[in-house]
Amino acid sequence: MKKSSKKKDNQTVKFNLRLIFIGIVATLLFLVVAGHLIIIQFVDGKKWSEKAYNQQVRTQILSPNRGTIYDANGAILAQSIPVDTVSLNPGKVNYKNKKEVPKEVIAEGISSIFEITYDEMMEKLNSNKTVIVIEKKVEKDKIDKLEKWLSDNDIVSGINIDADSKRYYPNNDLASNLIGFCGTDNNGQTGLEERYDDILTGTAGKIVTTVDATKKAISDEDEQYVASENGRNIYLTIDANIQSIAERYLEQAVEKNSSSTGGNVVIMNPQNGEILAMATYPDYNLNQPFDFSRTGFSEEEWNALESADRSTNLQNLWKNKAVSGTYEPGSTFKLITAAAALEEGFVETDTEKEFFCSGSYQVADQEISCWRADNPHGAQSLREALCNSCNPAFMQLGQRVTAKNLYKYYQAFGLFDSVGNDIARAYPGTFYKLEQIGPVELATMSFGQRFEISPLQLITAVSAICNDGVLVKPKIIKEIENTDTESKEKVETKEIRQVVSKDTTDKIKDMMRSVVTDGTGWRASVEGFAIGGKSGTSEPPVGREDEGYVASFIAISPIENTQIVTLVALYGLSEGANHQGGQVAGPVTAQILSEVLPYLGVASNTTMAPTEQRNLISVPNVTGMTAAQATTHLQELGFNVTSHIDGNPDEVIIKEQVPKYGNALIENSTIQLYQNENQEKTMVEVPNIEEMGIGQAIATLKARNLNINIDGSSGIVVSQDPSFGTQVEEGTIINVVVKEQLSNSQ
Repeated sequence: MKKSSKKKDNQTVKFNLRLIFIGIVATLLFLVVAGHLIIIQFVDGKKWSEKAYNQQVRTQILSPNRGTIYDANGAILAQSIPVDTVSLNPGKVNYKNKKEVPKEVIAEGISSIFEITYDEMMEKLNSNKTVIVIEKKVEKDKIDKLEKWLSDNDIVSGINIDADSKRYYPNNDLASNLIGFCGTDNNGQTGLEERYDDILTGTAGKIVTTVDATKKAISDEDEQYVASENGRNIYLTIDANIQSIAERYLEQAVEKNSSSTGGNVVIMNPQNGEILAMATYPDYNLNQPFDFSRTGFSEEEWNALESADRSTNLQNLWKNKAVSGTYEPGSTFKLITAAAALEEGFVETDTEKEFFCSGSYQVADQEISCWRADNPHGAQSLREALCNSCNPAFMQLGQRVTAKNLYKYYQAFGLFDSVGNDIARAYPGTFYKLEQIGPVELATMSFGQRFEISPLQLITAVSAICNDGVLVKPKIIKEIENTDTESKEKVETKEIRQVVSKDTTDKIKDMMRSVVTDGTGWRASVEGFAIGGKSGTSEPPVGREDEGYVASFIAISPIENTQIVTLVALYGLSEGANHQGGQVAGPVTAQILSEVLPYLGVASNTTMAPTEQRNLISVPNVTGMTAAQATTHLQELGFNVTSHIDGNPDEVIIKEQVPKYGNALIENSTIQLYQNENQEKTMVEVPNIEEMGIGQAIATLKARNLNINIDGSSGIVVSQDPSFGTQVEEGTIINVVVKEQLSNSQ
């Protein structure tokens, strides 16, 4: 009995231990499950909620339309057009009868429509990709061909056409460095497209719908709709017509004068700061921004470049140098020195023998020459010094004003500020620190060298002189339009500060007029219009001699109530060729103004004498003379002369002239001289001068190096021969008939 009882006790202990073990295991399992539930609910709850939500809803993104960029007159400069993205799903391209389309058929059809070869297409189809993008930004003509091919072959699935948009620039390279372009994602990459990307892009919308396990919409009761906000339209102050004129003459000037690093033209309304044109050359095609053909590299050279070097060269091509580039302004800056001196009372405009030029001026241990060192200007007033662009005179003036006072006015004119940040990435001028300025630095900065500013900074400062001394912020945006509400927000003119008095500005403008009528700026004159200006020539900076000279000219018109200021700058001119601002940039300025001023309706201030009272000069035969003899003879008769020769003018013999001898031309007509018969001529397009007054017609033709023969005594041009648009040689005579306008009164 005892033995049996002991056995029972052992069994009970084992049973109890088993129960305890089971209980412990169960407890542990419970704790693990509970802990996992706690983690799911409290730790990862947000993640699992989002996953469940995403499985239960479908979100459709509504892309906004990018805003359009217009010029001041409403002409489209940049717009988004509907395009498509074409893709396919390999293995799912089926016929109408649900049979799969053979890869060979797909490759042949796709390669016949898109820019991809048959072999390339087969390689893509044999890959493991589930989606193959054939082409993005596909325009309608290709989509039409694709849809016809699909229809003709009864292909109903597997090839996808998804709606997209593409940025399009209808004028190709017009204002390209200003406008900039968008990337494949339709976001701005350069220029105004980048600067105003947040305004142009808009905000995406969405539609959120509840779906079941099969992804079908359960009900539209809970559907959420968030409307997209389309990008806003921008109206620029740029006038496409004026921009086109500026670009045409800038390109001609750069090519004619071999400006190795191009040039700029900026035209501004000084009264409100509106920029009417901002041209850079070389430019590029906005629809093909990665085309390297205008970088100056051959295809072989381009392919040999490293990727980083290619990028750098393209960035330089896209750069808006009028804002983001800097240069030494040269003698155009003498206007600022003169304004500071007049405002501070250190000088008057016409005090005789105020300054003296001996051909050079000793400053500390350096002798700085005048550009006319061989024929010194002698004693001069301020007006005469400005007309002569005499460096010694302005060095003497700078010493009177002092560096401290000059810097006060530089600051007031905005030359230390990043003018133009609303247009592109702008940089402040590069100047010496005030405490670093010694006698030599003071001398050179007095006539515009050894510091750098941007073209926009200079024209903004001179515009203040033309606006009664009030500095106005440059403005490129005229209006911003909300495309959803069609409301427009006008961008107001922002006056910054009064820099100098109206009395000072009146004196400066009057002297600028003298520069054009009597000084180095005579080549910028436009018959019939009051033009003021100042030429500028700057040497390459020390240590950067390979950059060449900069020739520039800044002009204003009219003198009273000035409506436009124009700056022309040509970079990278070689010392051996013409590189003086008056010689090189002055004529370009005249060409631009001869078309822009009539276009803007600026009144001509000169009434031409009747034909019978004009001095008609018979063109002599100068062939057989040396170029020097021919030039002297023609100039003595009252003609202007352009020589197309290579060599010493005292030795080169003239073999051909345009126009031929025997024609009778008005005074100041231009004769073209050539050293070889049948020498290649520069061709120009005859402008439309019908309905112009005689003065305007003469100025317009003269700006294109064309001459005029007038039939009639007074009135407007009623016919012209050759007709406008015809390509003719420089120097060609345009025959016009003028008649008095008939009165509308009965």
